[in-house]
Amino acid sequence: MTTPMPLGPLPLSQGEFDELIRTIDEGIRRVEGLANGLIDRVNDALRFLGPFAQGALDLLGRFRDLMMKFFSEVGKFFTRWGVPWTLYDHGQTWTREVGGPVHEQTNKVEAGQMLVDDYWVGTAATAYTGILPLQAKALAAIKAATDDLDDALWKIGAGIIAFWLAIAAALIPLIVELIAEAAVALGIVTAPAAAGAAAASTAKAIALVTAAVTLSIAYLTTLWTEMRDLDQRLHNSDGLPGGKWPTLVSDISNGRVHDSGKTLDWNIKS
Repeated sequence: MTTPMPLGPLPLSQGEFDELIRTIDEGIRRVEGLANGLIDRVNDALRFLGPFAQGALDLLGRFRDLMMKFFSEVGKFFTRWGVPWTLYDHGQTWTREVGGPVHEQTNKVEAGQMLVDDYWVGTAATAYTGILPLQAKALAAIKAATDDLDDALWKIGAGIIAFWLAIAAALIPLIVELIAEAAVALGIVTAPAAAGAAAASTAKAIALVTAAVTLSIAYLTTLWTEMRDLDQRLHNSDGLPGGKWPTLVSDISNGRVHDSGKTLDWNIKS
């Protein structure tokens, strides 16, 4: 499996992300204020519209319903906006504290790099050097796993940021259009049209929010699959058979060890 390329920092700094969330919070409050103001203005106009009042009232009801749906959709996520920088930091920690040191040891765990080749011979020494390639393979598997974990955590953090940027992108045109429609609602004759336009603007915003949610779910589902694959590789791979570190069957820690009638010797090279 190829090692993921370093992805670098997240698209937004922690301060920029916090500012994005504050901007969205202010935008939601702005939308709420504009919506209430528009509803009040159309309601004020109803008593002067005569036979056209019912049509205006229907449009106003649709706008109110859509606005409630908009707040419901955004509200599902806004109290839990995520912590992309914590995910990023955890990924960096895995690479720095585990992957890096393991990588440094990988080249050392070779027969030519070990002192056992320089000073020892015998059955035990041969058995020990024989296990080294498997342990090097295990170290490589651990390094690959930390790289993949760092990559996945980065992608999740970036996905959270992308989601909230999409929500901000849905809010901006809604606010602009509601400002214009609230101005139109000041006129008695134009009030029904303002209610209808506001409903259409809100429907567009809901569609954008829904699209952002759908794309985010699909994105995170893909990452979840990657994480499951990573977990399976850790528990069942060539480098870590059965999810365990490769070890010798015999205990060769003593100078002379008996195993199934054989004597495993450590002898100093002459």
